[in-house]
Formats: sequence, C-alpha cells, structure tokens
Amino acid sequence: MPREIADPPNAEEVLRASEARLHEAQAVGRMGDWELDRDTGAMSWSPQLFRLFERSSAQGTPDLNEALGYYSLESVEHTRAAFWEAIDFGARQELEQTVLLPSGARRYHATTIVPVKDLRGRVYKLYGTTQDITERKLAEQELRRQTFEIEDLYQNAPCGYYSLDADGMIIRINDTQLRWLGYAREEVVGRMRAYELFCPASRALFGQVFRRFKKTGLMHNMDMELLRKDGSSMPVLLSSTAIFDAQGEFVASRTVLSDNSDRKQLELERAAHATRLAELSRHMVDVQENERRKFAAELHDHTSPNLAALQLTLTNLAHALPAPVHAELEPLLDDAQALLLDTTTGIRDICTNLRPATLDYAGLIPAVQDYAQQFRQRTGIAVHLDTTNFTMQLPSNVQSLLFRITQEALTNCAKHAHARNVRIHLENCDTRLLMEIADDGIGFDPRHLGESGTAPGLGLITMKERAEFAGGTFALTSGPRTGTGIRVSFDLQAGEFRKQPRPARSPANERTANTRST
Repeated sequence: MPREIADPPNAEEVLRASEARLHEAQAVGRMGDWELDRDTGAMSWSPQLFRLFERSSAQGTPDLNEALGYYSLESVEHTRAAFWEAIDFGARQELEQTVLLPSGARRYHATTIVPVKDLRGRVYKLYGTTQDITERKLAEQELRRQTFEIEDLYQNAPCGYYSLDADGMIIRINDTQLRWLGYAREEVVGRMRAYELFCPASRALFGQVFRRFKKTGLMHNMDMELLRKDGSSMPVLLSSTAIFDAQGEFVASRTVLSDNSDRKQLELERAAHATRLAELSRHMVDVQENERRKFAAELHDHTSPNLAALQLTLTNLAHALPAPVHAELEPLLDDAQALLLDTTTGIRDICTNLRPATLDYAGLIPAVQDYAQQFRQRTGIAVHLDTTNFTMQLPSNVQSLLFRITQEALTNCAKHAHARNVRIHLENCDTRLLMEIADDGIGFDPRHLGESGTAPGLGLITMKERAEFAGGTFALTSGPRTGTGIRVSFDLQAGEFRKQPRPARSPANERTANTRST
C-alpha cells in the first residue's frame, strides 16, 4: 500500500515559524529590532524591544523623540546625533547607552543603526537592533574597578616595587619608589639597571647576589642602601622572587623594598643607649671600687692602731701582774690574745675582700697571688698562677675588673666545685688580652643553670656583666665531672693597654713569678 506524502508547508507557515525562532533568539540574547521611517518618523518595535524598555504593547510603539526619553541625559544627545549621522551620511552607527527604565532600574544597551537607501542612494529608512548589555557592562565596570585598585595598590603602596629583566634592566617600577628616588619614570624604565639605584657598597653586594638569584629565584630581607637622585641615601630592606618560563629560564624579577630608615634609626639609638649604659656601668664599677678602697682604708686606719695598742696593752698587763695573779688569770689572758688575733685576721680579710692594698701599690699579679694564698689557707684548694706570656701594663680599672672576676671565680669554686686545684692563666698577644680560670671540680651542665633545684648562677652573671661592660667577652665551659672554666678576653687594639718590659724582681714583686702554686 503506498505511503501517504504530507503536503509541504505553505509560505505563511514558514514565515510564522521563522518569526518564532527569531523571537526566541532575541529573547535569549535580550535583543530587539526596530525600524524608523525617515519621512513619517514612524517606528516599529519587535516584542522583545517592548520588554527591554518595560513598555506595554498597549501603549503602542513610540516615535523617536518618545523613545529617546528612556535614555539618561548623557546618552540622549549621543543617540540623537548617531541617528542623524546615519540619515544624513548613510553611515552605519554603533553606540552604547544608559537607559533609565520606568521601574527605576538602570540598564545599559548597545544599539546598531543600519541605513537603508533607495535606488537614488537616499536614506529612506533606518533599521537596527538594541541589545541589553547590562551584565557585560557591570562586569567591565567591576573589572576596571579591580584593575584600578590593583594598579593603585602597586603604584602607591607604602613600599617600593620594581621588576628586572635577565640583564638587570628595570622594566617596571612603582610611583612610591620613584618618589623615594626622585626620578621620573622615563628616566628609569628601560634606561637604568638595578645596581645604579644603590650606593657603592650595596652595588657590590647586589652584583654578587643577582647572579645567584637568577638561578635560585629568591632573595630575602637584604639590607641595602638606595642612592637618590640628589645623592642622599636611604636604607631599605629588599626581598625578591623570580619568574621563570616553561624551560626554567629567568624571565623577570618581582622585587619589594621597604623603608628601613626607622629601624636603622632605632638601631643607632639603641647602640648609643647601650654605649651610654656601658659607660654608666663602668662608672658605677669605678665608683664601687673607689668606695671599697675608701672603706677598706678607713677600716684599716681606724682599727689597726687600736688593735695593735690593745695587743701591746695586754702584753704589758700580763708582764705587770704578780706571778700568783698571772698564773690565775693566764687562761683569760690567752683567750683575750686569741680573740684579738682572730679579730685582726678577720679585719685583714675584710679589707682584702673590699680592696686589697696590694692591688694599688703592686698591681694585679701580686694582688691575685696574695688572695690565692689566703684562699688556700681558708679552703685547702691550691691555686696555680701562670703569667709566662703576660707583658702588659694594665689601667687600674682593668686590673680591678680582672681581680674581681678572679675573686668571684674562686668563691664559686669554693662553694660549688669540690675542686682540689684551680689554674689561673693570664697572657697577651699582639691583639688580645686573655685570662682563663679553670678548676678540676665536679662541673655542671650550663643548660640547667638557673633551673629549679640548681644554683642560681649569680656569680657567673656578675662575671659576665663585668667583662661585657668593660668591652670584653666572657665564655663559660663546663660539664659533669669535667670541671669548669671561664675565659675572659679583651681587644687590645683600642689602645687602652701598652706593652712594658717585665718588672725586675724585688722583695715587693718577688711573688709575681711566671708560674707559681699557692
């Protein structure tokens, strides 16, 4: 049975289908079309155009003047001029407009105007499309806003930025750094290499690190000095990362410089404060030593004559007593003599601890020797003094400092070390003065110093502060069952010390033998 063949659609149906597809496409694209008759001024709008302008079809199609009423003031004249340009010269026009809708919404349209000419070349009709581009326009505005913010952040950040190519040429620099330097952009970009921005000392450093930077891709917190156009300098802190291509080749740098002036100024002020504090500390030590000297002298001057006279009086009294009385009082007299001797010895020890007279009239070595002798008598610990390589005449304040450190070190040894021997070594070379004090005691772990249940270490702190206040260095070494050693050194280049020939032996300095045990 033959299959029935459907009748082909007529032209009207094809046209309706085509119009439906057109309207659907316009709705999806938020676009409408229109026509304008030049002679009558009548317009025709597609249904989508009514929706774009929020205009009811019942209101009918507006003429050109009424349609222009939908546009913002800045768009009205621009649109009117475009229509007349198309009519008078037959030129296609494309423009963007701001639309104020009846609902109060603000939208953006893109309009294309196409002139249609008759056989004589006269424009008799305009045809065009209008599309809602609000989303695109808002996206462009947001992009411009973000671009402006990023550019503003780059140009006016509170730090300098620049980028270099592989040859070190400046290819980008921000306004902040240009203001720091005092240059115009055209004087720098593509004309100067980075090393030219720095002071001579920083140039040498930059040249060394830039070659390495192109391989490692990182520079971090480098202290540099910018050289301004007027010749002045500016301390900065420089950090940089590199951009590499897919083959790992250096393309450009991303460098940030922060103003380091405040930190440098603080460092200078802190250094000046530390210097002033050290001066005050040294002055305090000098004042303390003078007070010790004065008090020791007054104690000696006031007590020694009286104790000597009392000793003589007791002796004369013992001789003047009748034999029977003397025999009866002899135990009391012996006790008085012993008490007097103990008092005299105690006052002598106090004066030595306060300020040994030997330190003032004979110098450091005899004073240490005397103190070591008394130390052994009190504690039974032998002290070995080695001055074989010591040939310096020291200022009195340095002698006092070294004696106090020795005194504190021996005191610590007697309290904590359980040692049998202490070695004191003093020497000088061309540039350094060195004193070492070491014992053979039980030692300790310096990491636990000051912890709960351990000695507070105030003596060590005092020695360290004394040495550092005077411009020296202090080092401590110790370990369980390995003894304890301290090392104090001073730089002789400051000119505080000068060599002198070793003094000749005399009864006053016979005790300053090169190596001696007490």
